[in-house]
Amino acid sequence: MDKNLIEQYKTQMLDMYRTAKKAPAEEKITVSAPPVQNSLPANQVGRLIAVVSTLRSLYPLEGARVTVFKGEPQNMQVIGTLVTDQSGRTGSFVLETPAKEISLDSAETEIPYAIYNMLVQAEGFRDNIHLNIPVFSGVTSIQRSNMMLLETAGEDKGAQIFDEAQQYNL
Repeated sequence: MDKNLIEQYKTQMLDMYRTAKKAPAEEKITVSAPPVQNSLPANQVGRLIAVVSTLRSLYPLEGARVTVFKGEPQNMQVIGTLVTDQSGRTGSFVLETPAKEISLDSAETEIPYAIYNMLVQAEGFRDNIHLNIPVFSGVTSIQRSNMMLLETAGEDKGAQIFDEAQQYNL
C-alpha cells in the first residue's frame, strides 16, 4: 500500500478530529450524579464511570455529555448526567442495585445486579447508546464508549446502539 495514501488518510482524520474538538459545544453542563440515598444500605449501591474516546480509543473526548437512564431511549427515566473531563472520564454515578446476598442464594431467581442504560453525546460525533449495562453492588463498573466522528456538519445518521447484555453465571 502506498505510504503517501496512509499519511494523507491519517492527516485527514486528525484534521477532522481537531475541527470537531474546536467546535463550540451547544451547552456545557455539569450535573452531579445523584447522591446515595440515606435509606439504601451500603450493600445495595454500585457505581458506574464512563470513559469516552474517539478514533478507536486513541484520544480521550473532553466535554461529552453522558446520561445514565433506565427504560427504553424513547421512554427513559433519567438517573443523572455528567460531562467528561480532559481524560474522557466522568465522575461516578451512584446507582441503586440489588443486595450482594442475592448472588449467594442458588434458589434466588432475581438477577443479582441492576441494569442501566447510557447515552453519550458530543458535538461533531454520532450519539452512542449503551443498553443493558450491568451494575453490581459494591463494584465500580467502567463503561467505555468510542465515538464516531460525523463526516460533514449537520450529518445525522442516528445513534449507534450497543447492547451490553450478557448472562452472568454466578
